[in-house]
Amino acid sequence: MKIQELRQMTVAKLVELLKKTRREAAAARFRLATGQNQNSAALKQMRTLIAQIKTLLHEQKLADTLKK
Repeated sequence: MKIQELRQMTVAKLVELLKKTRREAAAARFRLATGQNQNSAALKQMRTLIAQIKTLLHEQKLADTLKK
């Protein structure tokens, strides 16, 4: 998912996507540890997506703080 697509999402959707991606990443780590996962690059993509979402949420929180 591109950063422009993430920027257009609401905070609620970003939080929901963050939870979903964290669950998927945990499952992927488990599959990787047990040798069932064939796509180890997907784990890196999930970590990147999680970092992007957390960054956007933090930016929005800072913007809200400055508005007050």
